[in-house]
Amino acid sequence: MLVAFFRTPGEVELREIDRPSPAPGEVLVRITAAGICGSDVAGWREITQDWHRRGHEYAGVVEEVGEGVTAFTPGQPVAGYGSLPCGVCSRCLQGKARFCFAPKGMGGGAFAEYLCGGQEFWYPMEGISAEEGSMLEPMTVAHEMVRDGDVEAGMNVLLLGGGPIGLMAMAMCKAKGARVIVSHRKSSKVRWALAEAMGADAMIDAASEDVVAKTYEFAPEGADAVLITTRPTEGIGIAASAAKRGAALPLIGMEWKPATFELEIDRFHFANLRLVGSNHNPCSLHYDAAAELFRNGTVKGEQLVSHRFPLTEIEAAFKLASEKPGEVAKVIIVG
Repeated sequence: MLVAFFRTPGEVELREIDRPSPAPGEVLVRITAAGICGSDVAGWREITQDWHRRGHEYAGVVEEVGEGVTAFTPGQPVAGYGSLPCGVCSRCLQGKARFCFAPKGMGGGAFAEYLCGGQEFWYPMEGISAEEGSMLEPMTVAHEMVRDGDVEAGMNVLLLGGGPIGLMAMAMCKAKGARVIVSHRKSSKVRWALAEAMGADAMIDAASEDVVAKTYEFAPEGADAVLITTRPTEGIGIAASAAKRGAALPLIGMEWKPATFELEIDRFHFANLRLVGSNHNPCSLHYDAAAELFRNGTVKGEQLVSHRFPLTEIEAAFKLASEKPGEVAKVIIVG
């Protein structure tokens, strides 16, 4: 079978390896859709790592099951769980699995023709496409972020960053009856147009406009919640300045290196703001809700996909996502 191996920054090669056979308790899946995550792009551009496999957003069809597997049958569509609660740490035992100390995962590797793993790492898809199944993992990020923002009807929500996860979150906020202000670079033409098409109530060009001042023009008391999907050093200070008293500021962005940021601490303190590290791991807790959001049309998965590439063109896919971000929304490797 073909598998993509990466040496970052900037290298990928396809290798032919033996197709695995599922051991007892394992499921072999033919991968039909695997999404390129923003973390994959960051790794491709910025992180030095020797040859390894990538791909943690994926779905496919069961090819073969190992001895003792009763939950799945060949031909069944499935998506891969990004992570599961360990079930044995103190947080899990306290009934707070969302704060699990050691979530379990398969570790990715889905940029390949097949992927084999324990049956516990596969989610039985119903009523959604393979591409939507590959987006369940990032959808759980958006779902937890909206929950951590305590978003309700009538609120003014500021979204910093209109990438696929941000756009998913925007759709959820709109479905709840909130108004959404999207801050994104207008030069990112595809994502800007998507945000407009999906119903953004106001758009701010993060490259040329004062995001805080523009937010107050739309929401004179400030944003009731600020969803931060940009790099923290770019977003936290803006979020704290643009937020209404008592607002939650859920954060999903990463720096990938030690970093600092400036914060007007007295304003943060006296405005009773809450900065929340919105970490979806273990993400399996959200898969049912994420799948339903696709099924009921709250989030239209096909609308988010701008490019599809076969596995044999994975280098071109990564170069496009990395070098021309203004031209892409979600890039998916299809099989």
